[in-house]
Amino acid sequence: MVVVIPCHDEPDLVGTLGRLANCEPPLGQAEVIVVINGSEKDAPAVTRQNLRTLSQATGWLAKRSDHWLPIHLLHFPDVPPKHAGVGQARKTGMDEALRRLAAVGQAEDGLLVCYDADCRCSANYFTSIESHFAKHPHAPGCSIHFEHPLDAGEWAALDFDDAAPGQEVFDGIAAYELHLRYHVRAQKFIGFPYGFHTIGSAMAVRAWAYVKQGGMNRRQAGEDFYFLQKISWLGQVTKLTGVTVHPSPRLSDRVPFGTGKAVGDYVNKGELTTYPLQAYHDVQWLLGQVEALWETGKPSSDAPEAMARFLGDDFLGSVVPEIRANSGGSGAFRKRFFRWFNAFLLMKFLNFARDKVHGPAVVEEAALKLLEWMGMPRPSSGRTVDLLRQFRRMEKES
Repeated sequence: MVVVIPCHDEPDLVGTLGRLANCEPPLGQAEVIVVINGSEKDAPAVTRQNLRTLSQATGWLAKRSDHWLPIHLLHFPDVPPKHAGVGQARKTGMDEALRRLAAVGQAEDGLLVCYDADCRCSANYFTSIESHFAKHPHAPGCSIHFEHPLDAGEWAALDFDDAAPGQEVFDGIAAYELHLRYHVRAQKFIGFPYGFHTIGSAMAVRAWAYVKQGGMNRRQAGEDFYFLQKISWLGQVTKLTGVTVHPSPRLSDRVPFGTGKAVGDYVNKGELTTYPLQAYHDVQWLLGQVEALWETGKPSSDAPEAMARFLGDDFLGSVVPEIRANSGGSGAFRKRFFRWFNAFLLMKFLNFARDKVHGPAVVEEAALKLLEWMGMPRPSSGRTVDLLRQFRRMEKES
């Protein structure tokens, strides 16, 4: 397997590499590729940090004795602004990883693992990924369990080298992680087939799946979501909970959405909003109509307001007839239907339902309502951290 790490303006790459190097060695060969990347538009301070990171990592590698984990550093300081970003960096590293796997005859079954330069992981990182894919020989990829540190004590225990952020940052990351877990748990509960996490620092795919779906995209944000969703069209993306990746919480304005943006919003506003639970009820109605749509071309009951407005007249006028005309049976219709109503379209609907119909929901209130809908016990308090820990347990146990 090859672990690929994009690195841009990161002060603690050596700490990240040291943690990986101290993991338990897998049975097969493993290595790491780091892509230290910069753009022609970077501020001078960013360019200096990338050069400092390269120098520190090079020096650290030179002092290592012969080690089971080879680590390769790639430096691309002047990527054109049009393509510069995390998607391009992941693509560069993963394409090189694929080339190296092919050179040793592993272009089919080799593993490409995505990680980040500001993460820590449990000691069984390599061994668990290796054994997981051995147990799931047909899985094209997997989502790896992740947990952000939630206070200065957890931060210190994970050996992050820089000073811990303020508690408001930890509170923000707890709210954002709760949003992520609420969103995925709601999808699973209503039976949506693409309900899994798409975290760039915590996912892995087989080499053949990477090739078949055209490799990593160059998106400057959300590259992980788009990539893993495409992988899911090849087969079930599995869930690996026997190992934990610990991403660093931090403020960031590098991309218009995601972890850094959400934490910043929380710090500024004191709360974080998410998709309202009613929107998932609306999606559940649509999922329940698949058989009727196949048999008659029409739903068996009226659509909720948000879904009716979102689907419009084209849904029954052209979308459903086209899917039916190209399906030879109920199973084929279902498969084609969910290639149409996929995770991309789900996100479009959830945003529409939140912005145009139902309004946003405070994440803690939405999470409590979901637990009630599922018939699950509530935590002793409605505190963000208590709710998050319960959602973490639910994911590990299911």
